[in-house]
Amino acid sequence: MGTRSASAYKQHAFQAPAADPVCGSTDHRVSFAEGRENGISQYRYSSSPAAPVLIHHRLLLYHPRTFLRSRSVRIRSGLNESIRSGALRLALHHRPRGVNGTSILCEREFCRTFRHKPGCSAPAIECSINNATHNGIWLPSPTTCNCCDYCLPLFGQGAHCSTGGPGTGITVGRCGHGLTCDPEQLTCVRMKTECHDAQDDYDARHLRGETGAMEQRPLCDGKGKYAAFECVPAQTCFCQSEDGERIFGESLNMGATTMQNMHCACSRFNHKIKESLSSGVRFPVIGPRCTSDGNFHPVQCINRICYCVHRVTGLIRGEKTVNLDTEPISELPCYNPDLDLFPNQVEGDPPFNYTTPCYESMREKIELILQGEEDGFNIDFFTSVSDCMPDGTFGRVITRNGTKICIDDRAQRIGDYEAEPGSESFKSMDCKCAKTSFLMATSKEKPICCKNGNFRKIQCHRGQCRCVDSDGRQISRESSDVRTLSCYTEDWKQC
Repeated sequence: MGTRSASAYKQHAFQAPAADPVCGSTDHRVSFAEGRENGISQYRYSSSPAAPVLIHHRLLLYHPRTFLRSRSVRIRSGLNESIRSGALRLALHHRPRGVNGTSILCEREFCRTFRHKPGCSAPAIECSINNATHNGIWLPSPTTCNCCDYCLPLFGQGAHCSTGGPGTGITVGRCGHGLTCDPEQLTCVRMKTECHDAQDDYDARHLRGETGAMEQRPLCDGKGKYAAFECVPAQTCFCQSEDGERIFGESLNMGATTMQNMHCACSRFNHKIKESLSSGVRFPVIGPRCTSDGNFHPVQCINRICYCVHRVTGLIRGEKTVNLDTEPISELPCYNPDLDLFPNQVEGDPPFNYTTPCYESMREKIELILQGEEDGFNIDFFTSVSDCMPDGTFGRVITRNGTKICIDDRAQRIGDYEAEPGSESFKSMDCKCAKTSFLMATSKEKPICCKNGNFRKIQCHRGQCRCVDSDGRQISRESSDVRTLSCYTEDWKQC
């Protein structure tokens, strides 16, 4: 039978073998359901099609005659069908318990026998040492059912490595985080990236004594890209793209607590969607909804069906779903009224909604444009439809009666920050300082903002003044004499 897409299997089910000698599963049924939003299709595998559970889509599944992977799934139970999808999701119900706490579908007895015969080789020692000179990462072993322990050594800078290919030798590890294998020298060298360049610049200035007390060394990830967020000491942390551009998401800087809870995965995902779209895409594309700190909102919806997701990964959690045609969103166990910016939607009679004024405004404009074109009219909303923020709001800078003002995520005005049309402050207004001050409402040392809600270019703290950028980050040494600062002007207090 030839290859067909997942959509060809809508409302289709087939019977798997009655028993599986390795997985121990019986009477499995496979059903398909198609959900259309951002091109996502769902693939469900369950012993009861009525109660599927979605799990991590990169899960490795074991079958006695083949391996099943998320991006190319092949089930050899008499059908030999291949289902391919760029965003394939797998759902399992009543699956056998995994080996060693993993999600591998194998019986424990299989691995006990496998470890005895043929047996497991000793893992590399790097993972057991993990110090400045020897370190590695534990990974699922490349053996049947991942029964053995496997350590992938991470080579340090200057260590021998291989790029693969004939005559390059065999390498049992890879270059460590932030390193890459030089194809000519065959040694691990530091990656050449913008973030690493920024680190080098900071290090050079620090050696010359030119860095400030509240200036932070840029953080890079294992690929040499900028870390998911950056923190300003005693203020807030905000999300940033891999290129170091500030994006949606900000949270009060609580030190280690913020570092553990703020991951910005949802904010980055939405940013990548917009960066990947062609200029010819006519209307805004709505990504997953985020919370104000850049994490995934625990409630996500595809059309009228809503479900719970993990706030860090965005993966679906649990079996419970809600159909808004008959149930309010508050029936979901993950629903948190404190995170619901528009809680009035859970009240009243069905059908219910879980949307935002910005989403509704966007939908109405798009429908009006399409209907007008169908009727032969040309309707122009200033050549485009305004996009919504990742949390579904209009943004933090809006125009009312011709004047720009700063608002919070619930559309409440922040302070008396404003800018009149035609002024320079109107064009440059970003409300970043106003938002930071709003989050630091209980602090006695909030930053000083301009009248339009932007950061004042000179900030002073306990007798020391410093220059800051538009995000409030210190950019040079502080001084007790404001006139010696590089950003000083006579009207520095007026902005």
